[in-house]
Amino acid sequence: MKKHINLVLIFATIAALVVAAVEYKRLHTAVKTNNDAAAAISKRNATMKTRIDDLKSTASQLADASGDVTNADVSAMLAAKVKADKESSERWQASDTARVKWLAERMKNDSDFAFKRYAYIKAKVAMMDAPFCRVQHLSKEQSEALADAEFKRMMKIDDMHIAQQINESDVDAKTATKEADDEFASNAKAILGDDLYEQFLVYQRQGAAWDYVNAYGGTVALADMPLNVEQLSQLGEAIANACPAFQDGKNVDLETVDWNAVDAAAVNFLTPEQMNFFKNVIGVSGVDPVRSVGGSRQFHEFSSTARKLAQ
Repeated sequence: MKKHINLVLIFATIAALVVAAVEYKRLHTAVKTNNDAAAAISKRNATMKTRIDDLKSTASQLADASGDVTNADVSAMLAAKVKADKESSERWQASDTARVKWLAERMKNDSDFAFKRYAYIKAKVAMMDAPFCRVQHLSKEQSEALADAEFKRMMKIDDMHIAQQINESDVDAKTATKEADDEFASNAKAILGDDLYEQFLVYQRQGAAWDYVNAYGGTVALADMPLNVEQLSQLGEAIANACPAFQDGKNVDLETVDWNAVDAAAVNFLTPEQMNFFKNVIGVSGVDPVRSVGGSRQFHEFSSTARKLAQ
C-alpha cells in the first residue's frame, strides 16, 4: 500500500509540474512591449517559478520515500520504457527515410523547389554566423566570404546525401563530409586569419548558448530593455562557461548548465531589470531553426532535475 501511495504521489506531482509549465507558457503570451508590463510578468513568473521549485522539491522527497519499490519493479518499468523507445525510434526512422527520399527526388526534378531550398540554406548560414561576425567586428567582405564558404560546405554535403538517396552516388558519407569540412576550414582560415579562426571554433562550440542568448535578446527587446552587443557576448560566454561539457572541450549542452553560476556572472553586466527578466521570464522557448535546440532555462532546469531523479 505504501508503494502504491508513493507512486501515486509521484505521478500527481509530475502532473502538477506539467500544469505549472502550461500556466508558465500562458503567462508568456501576456508580455507587453513596455517596462510596466514586463515588471508585472516578471513578478508573476517569479511566483510561478517558486511553485515549480516547491514541486521539484516535493518530487525529490517522494522519490526518496519510495524506497520499498523492488528491483523487479524498476527492471520491469525500464524494460517497458526501452521497448517503447525502440518502437518509436523505428517508426521515426522509417518516416524520416521516406521524407529524405521524397526531398531528394523533388530537388532533382523541380528547379523552383531546389532554388527555394538553396535560398533557405543560404539564409540559415547567415543566421548561424551573424553573432560571431557582429561581435568580432568583421568587415562586410569578410562576413560575406565566411557565409559563402559555409554555404558551399553545406551544399556539398547536402548534394552528396541527395545523390545517395536516389542511388546516383556510392561515395562514402564520412569521407565526403570530411573533405567538405577540411575545405571549409582552409577557406575560413584564409578569410579570418589563424587567431580569429580559433575564436570561430570556440564560437561554434558555444552554439547552443548563442541560440539561447539570441532568443532571450529578442524577448527582452520586446519588453523595451534591449541588450547591446557586449552584453549579448558576455551572456553567451557566461552560459558556455557554466557548462561542464564546454569546459571539457565539447559543445554546450544547455541541460547541464549551472544557471546559478550564470546568474552570478550576469549580475555584473545586466541591469537589475534585465537580470530579473533573465531569471524569471519563460519567453526563451521553442526549437531553434539552425541547430534544432531550444527551451527556456526553466525547461532545462526541470529536465535536468527529472533526469537526475530518474537515475
